[in-house]
Amino acid sequence: MEHIVIWNPTAGKENAAKKLLPLLIHAFAGRQIPVKLLETKHAGHAMELAQQAAQQGESVRLYACGGDGTLNEVLHGAYPYPNASVACVPCGSGNDFLRNFGTQQEFLQFDDMILGDAIPIDLIQVNQNQIAASICSAGLDAKVAYGIPKFRHLPLCGGTMAYELSILQCLFQPMGNQLTLTVDGIRQIQGNYLLACIGNGQYYGGGYRGAPMAALDDGVLELILVRKVSRVKVASLLSKYKRGAHFQNGQVVPSLQKYMIHLSFKELIIDSPRPFIYTVDGECGPATHLELKVLPQAARFLLPKTVHQRYWSHSQAGHSFAPAT
Repeated sequence: MEHIVIWNPTAGKENAAKKLLPLLIHAFAGRQIPVKLLETKHAGHAMELAQQAAQQGESVRLYACGGDGTLNEVLHGAYPYPNASVACVPCGSGNDFLRNFGTQQEFLQFDDMILGDAIPIDLIQVNQNQIAASICSAGLDAKVAYGIPKFRHLPLCGGTMAYELSILQCLFQPMGNQLTLTVDGIRQIQGNYLLACIGNGQYYGGGYRGAPMAALDDGVLELILVRKVSRVKVASLLSKYKRGAHFQNGQVVPSLQKYMIHLSFKELIIDSPRPFIYTVDGECGPATHLELKVLPQAARFLLPKTVHQRYWSHSQAGHSFAPAT
């Protein structure tokens, strides 16, 4: 098996990838395992490198050394190839995807990572040219993500703090989008909505648990649709939304059902007469039309040995997987 590290030298604050890379190399050397290092040079390069490595046909493990954006690119390049599995070496400011399985510290135990095993996970296909591992969303939360980069340059402003500051900025701007959503080609929903969150994973935005009902291996996606509300109400809703407290016992909590809609689906179309901001695992842009569908068990994601054992014990017992906290 070939081991390839695809690393983003600009990931996180203070070039976190550069600091972790020697530790990762040392772990491979300690087990006398050859490893190849590939540095990304531009946006989209990690996807190109992953695809090139997977196309060789040999069994390969690709270690995405960066943030959620780097991981997204590596998964995008590797997922069509069953010979390739992808691991996450968290160096970003959010590292939201791995929260679905465990803590950041667990994924930084490199000996454990090298001994780990891959599991099949679902992905979200967005239109014809994008892939999301965890979240695709449209509306307020996407606008927040769109505004985060300018705050990350401030001193002591990590992922969660940058997210909070961007929220404050968005609260002083027009909110709400007129959306038409077509669910699985049958049900149609129309209205003025604050946000539409489509979850394959549970977390985004530096730890916001927007889709607490989501599972990465169940073959369906989760939609949380939030109606337009007053700015005063937004603060209260976001407090619950951040903690995942808007969902309980398989449904939106009764006190929030007049504000939120939850649906499970396999295909979704979102249309709007005016452009809205959407985000795919943190990468943002404008749109008036989105087509989303689940790609069941499309990718192979490597879990550290101890995390894999925990995942496997939950699966064997017939329980949904709950990450350690």
